[in-house]
Amino acid sequence: MNNPEELVKTLDRVRTFGALGGALGGAVLIWSALSSVQAALQSYLFAYIFWLNFSLGCLGLLMMHHMVSGGWGFMIQRIVEAGMKTILVMALLFVPILLGIKILYPWADPVNGHAVHVWSGYLNVPFFAARAVAYFTLWIGVSFCLGSWSRRQDRDGDPRLTRRLRLLSAPGLALYVMTMTFASVDWVMSLEPGWFSTIYGFLFVVNQVLAALVLAVLALRFLAGFPPLSDAVSEKRYNHLGNMLLTFVILWAYVAYSQYIIIWSGDLPDENTWYLRRLGGSWSYLGLFVVIVHFFIPFLLLLFRRTKRSLRSLALVALLLVVMRVADTFWLIVPAFSPGVFRVRWLDLFAPVAIGGIWLAAFAWRLKGGGLLPLRDPRFPLPTAVAGGE
Repeated sequence: MNNPEELVKTLDRVRTFGALGGALGGAVLIWSALSSVQAALQSYLFAYIFWLNFSLGCLGLLMMHHMVSGGWGFMIQRIVEAGMKTILVMALLFVPILLGIKILYPWADPVNGHAVHVWSGYLNVPFFAARAVAYFTLWIGVSFCLGSWSRRQDRDGDPRLTRRLRLLSAPGLALYVMTMTFASVDWVMSLEPGWFSTIYGFLFVVNQVLAALVLAVLALRFLAGFPPLSDAVSEKRYNHLGNMLLTFVILWAYVAYSQYIIIWSGDLPDENTWYLRRLGGSWSYLGLFVVIVHFFIPFLLLLFRRTKRSLRSLALVALLLVVMRVADTFWLIVPAFSPGVFRVRWLDLFAPVAIGGIWLAAFAWRLKGGGLLPLRDPRFPLPTAVAGGE
């Protein structure tokens, strides 16, 4: 596949496919909301958090690349830039959550809100909305600067832009971790306002970077045949990407287990209620499934160099992790609404399709807007880069 027009046609097909999926899923969500707004919003929140992980993870991963200047990042830079630029779309898709805040969050309900009056200075509707606006303003502002400077460097090759990208990425990473910590508390933890965990926000950061790596591997598998990307990929860089994937699989398990063991050893009623909901009854089977398939299987597969040096094998592991990211996000969020028997509603299937279709269409459109590799980055001169060098 060496025709640029073929790449454009392929991305157009992806965008059309995404738009159709988004329209179908959206129609089902709107129709279901006519009978139960609460059920539709609950499924919408689960799907929204799942897809937001990809957008914000791409932002974090891109800043990591600019900080360390690794060859693995050069290979996927345009992919994660396209994913990062979907944050604006996700900001617009946050509106239904704001409109349904009193249905989703118990502290926002005038009837039940008295139960969390201690936190009323923080958990109140105006301040919640203001914080959401601040988060998205910061994320969109940083992503705009990173994207525009990178494209500008393609045009004029100014080496000073590389330093500017690095200087923004250093504080940008710190701000990303901090704001995502607060956002995870606002949007997910506050679904159960009597519970708290100091490591919860970092767990979401790890989830997001892992999601971005999974996206990068799958997109790379899809696009690796198109030049100039086809000349830049190499087994050595696949190996680096596989090592990154293995690192964040281990980090996810470490952070999740740390949170569990700290709460288990404390055995305080205010803290262990969260786990009792997720490890009691049939929910425990989903939890065990996530532990085994999200950690042990990818961990064992990624230990082998042969797996990491084959893009096809890496893509299969990434595909497995996509499924497990859905299961893990479901396990984190849905028990807050349904603490009894584990069940998957049909809305829980259509909501990710609705938001995912929109996300995929926006991603393909952003990816279509430029080349598949940075052209004049002084850290990676193109002749050396396409040869597979570092």
